[in-house]
This record gives sequence, structure tokens and C-alpha cells, in this order.
Amino acid sequence: MKRLLMIFALFATASALGADDVTVKLDDVSPNGNHTNIWFECRFTIHNGTSTPLFATNLFVAPPGLALKISDLNGKELKRVYADPWINYALNSPIIPPGDSTFKEPYGLGRFVALPETVQIVRVRLEGTLSASGYMNLLTSNIVKVHVP
Repeated sequence: MKRLLMIFALFATASALGADDVTVKLDDVSPNGNHTNIWFECRFTIHNGTSTPLFATNLFVAPPGLALKISDLNGKELKRVYADPWINYALNSPIIPPGDSTFKEPYGLGRFVALPETVQIVRVRLEGTLSASGYMNLLTSNIVKVHVP
């Protein structure tokens, strides 16, 4: 009986943390600085479609958390940056309740991020996992085009 209950609990957890139940949407990106020292103010929404809160650690500040992937218009990756752990606006280890949670993070702030002078527009998206939350599927946001100042 005990084994049967454990199997049922595993199935319930697997269905609660299904592949399509958690998404990330990049709502707005504002570039700050210039080509030799740029950072991006990002506003995004994480949708937790599971029935349980997700407890993430180092979500915005370190791998395998949500990185900002910066690419040129041809899709070539230029940089992958995280938010500064001492300056970021949200908690480093947020609790993401069921439903939508909106975050605002300064990606690249406090780090030296340089882009080639020839690049005038970049494509950015968030990519990573909800580290240590139990939900280990890779999340990839929509792509937003950003004009580099």
C-alpha cells in the first residue's frame, strides 16, 4: 500500500509540473548605456500553470537560472548575461505562486557588457531553468528586438 501511494504521489507531481505548464514572457526591454558598457532593464512574466508554488534559487543571477541571451539579427549569440546579485530588484530566490508573477531585473548591470560597434539592433530573450524548483524543463521566452544606443 505504501508503495502504491508513493507511485501515485510521483504521478501527481509529474502531472502538476507538466512540460507546458510553466512559461516565461519577456514583456519589455530597455537598453541603458552604450556599445562598450550596456545593460538591459527587463520586465517579464513567469506563468506558473501548476497547482503548487515553485521555489527557485539564484533564478536571475547564475546558471542554470534565467539568462538574457543577446544575439544579432542573424541569430548569432553575442552575449549571455545575468542580473547582478547585489543590485537586482527581485529576491534571488523567489517563490513563484500558481498564476502570473511579474519581475523587473537589470540584466548586465554591474558587469562589463560590450557589443560590437557594427551591431545596431539585437534580439534578446530569456533562457534557462527555474533552478532547484523541481521544475527542470528549459524555459525560453519570446524574442524582443532592441535598438542599441
